[in-house]
Amino acid sequence: PPMILHASAAFAKRFKCAVSAAGPWRGQGRRVDEWSCHYVRLGTMPVVVAMHDATLYTLVIPVTGVKTFGDFWQRFLLRVAETWAGYGAEFDPANQTVVVLPRTDRTRIGSMNDAIRGFRWHRAHGDAQDSLEARANRTPYKAIDYAYPVDLLERMLD
Repeated sequence: PPMILHASAAFAKRFKCAVSAAGPWRGQGRRVDEWSCHYVRLGTMPVVVAMHDATLYTLVIPVTGVKTFGDFWQRFLLRVAETWAGYGAEFDPANQTVVVLPRTDRTRIGSMNDAIRGFRWHRAHGDAQDSLEARANRTPYKAIDYAYPVDLLERMLD
């Protein structure tokens, strides 16, 4: 099955990607290959905040100079592969397809908005991208019963 990317309107507009409204993948089902993405600016830096739907594990992906969805997709797949490898799991970025759907889960949207507010605050205080990710992934979210995304991802990939 294809990976599922739930895209915000800002993400779809920025990368000019078609968002499908139909198909068997409508709901946000918390699959291991399901992510939500939102395009934002952290200060002057354009980034995509990608949040794993099942665990809320978050990646902050700089997209300066990235113009097309294809370019973003390759960058995203490499980050997922690096992350999975860090947990001893395999992920083949060369053999992935994607379905882009709208974001529909308000709980996930709220969790992402909370993370982005935190990113903006910490970025304004000089934190680097990797520390933003680390902090987000060690934040307990209500949507996952106050578990830590880093712990949930580790269990999921174990």
